[in-house]
Order: sequence, then structure tokens, then C-alpha cells
Amino acid sequence: MAPTLPLTGTGLRYTESHQGDPGRVPVLLLHPWFGCRAFWDRTAEQLAAPTVAVDWYSLSDGDWAPWASPERLAEAVIVLLDTMEVPQVDVVGNSVGGIVAQLLAARHPERVHRLALVGTGASLDGPPSQFGELVTAWVEGAANRRELAPRMVDALVACPLPRADRHEYVRAVLDADPDFISAVLVAARRLDLRPELSRITAPTLILRGELDSARSPDHVTELLHGIPDSRAVEIPGCGHSPMIERPGLFNALVEGHLMLGAASSGPKIPSTTKKWK
Repeated sequence: MAPTLPLTGTGLRYTESHQGDPGRVPVLLLHPWFGCRAFWDRTAEQLAAPTVAVDWYSLSDGDWAPWASPERLAEAVIVLLDTMEVPQVDVVGNSVGGIVAQLLAARHPERVHRLALVGTGASLDGPPSQFGELVTAWVEGAANRRELAPRMVDALVACPLPRADRHEYVRAVLDADPDFISAVLVAARRLDLRPELSRITAPTLILRGELDSARSPDHVTELLHGIPDSRAVEIPGCGHSPMIERPGLFNALVEGHLMLGAASSGPKIPSTTKKWK
């Protein structure tokens, strides 16, 4: 059973993997909204460092109202790191998890060693997207959320998921309080981190799936222009969460970045990816 960090009114579950090199900085894995902690299973198995994957939805098991924003999710992570007596981590965040990762790196730069942002942006501005329309339907409660949940999970990828995996991911969403999910999304839509990007000192890798229906190339460009030490790679044939579509390539890119650190001396980009222009 996953351990739970007690928080005011609720608790945050997380999973630790100690199979990596104990001398490495631990890697904190932050899952996307409508994804779940299990999105990181293959990453945790393959990274050569200890990992900690949080379960955002576990907050909805108690009084979640004080924690229903990206800023408060970031504060929960700081409490977790303090409790575990971990002074610094590498952070990998996807989508809303990537927003929380930006908050951590900008507001607690001493706690973030290296950063990987996946399918995310500094703000949710931009033209309407197919994924954005589904998010709006969820937030407004205009459609049956139980029927929406599988569509939301499917929208995170470009190719159909294996049936068993899809069932697990959908179940994780349905087990959470839908109003909690909605409240965090509303808060995320109001947040604009562009003025804070220059405060991020961690070397940053920005990854986007070529077929991402949620975050556009413009979101990547904003991150590149705002974060001083950053570079970006587009992963072909993938959607919003490439770690579950092309885990081998995704993990190689992340591991290379975490091992080498500075963007100026980052790993050679495999020929199957496109370096951002």
C-alpha cells in the first residue's frame, strides 16, 4: 500500500522506487490531470535514480478545498520533500504536473536540481483546442462526467491505449472527487507563470508530443524564451503524455538530460526526434 503524507484535512499518497543509484538526486514525477500516478510506472522502472511519484487525486479523499490549485499542490510537494528530508530533486512534470513543476522551480529554485517539462505551458492561453473543449465540458458539468472520463484519458495520447492500462487510468479519474478535479483545472486556467519563468535556474528540457492536442508549439516557444537554460525536443507520433506512448525514447531523453544537466551540453538528440527551432 502506498504511503500517505498527512496534510491539513486530507493526505497525499505517493510511491517510492529505490532501485536507482542511491547516490543520484531523486526524481520527482508529477502526473497530468486525467492521467494518474501509474503514467510513470515505466519511467520509474527505467530511470537510473530513485523516484517519487505523487498521486494528486488522493487529496480528494479528504477536505480538498484548501489544496485545489497548482500553487497549493506545489506547497504539498514541499511538505513531502521536507518530511522525507530530501533537500533537492530533479522534477519531471506533465501537463498540470508541469505547471506545478514550474512553480516549484521558480519559487523554490534551491529545491530543483534539473527540470523536465512535458506537454505543458506557462499559461493556458491560446486558440481553442479539442482537449480544451473537453476540459470546459468537465468544468461546467454540462456532460456526464463518468462518460467524459474515458474521452479525457484518450485525449492524452495519439494512439489507442492497451485495454488494461486504459481501464486503470480511467478508474483513477473516476475514483477522485470530480469537483476537486474541476476546481484545480479552473485555478490552472487562471494562472500565468510567464513573468516567473526567468526565476527558474534549473537546466530545463521541454518535451512535446508532435500530435499533442492540448499544448501547442507556441506554448513551447514561450517556455524556451522565458527559461534561461532550456532546450526543447518534439517527439514524433505522440500526444500529450509521451511517457506512456513511447516510453523507451522518452526515458532516454529524460535520463540523458538528468545525467548531463546543462542545456548547452545536453545529450545527443536521437534521430527520431526533432530539435526545436
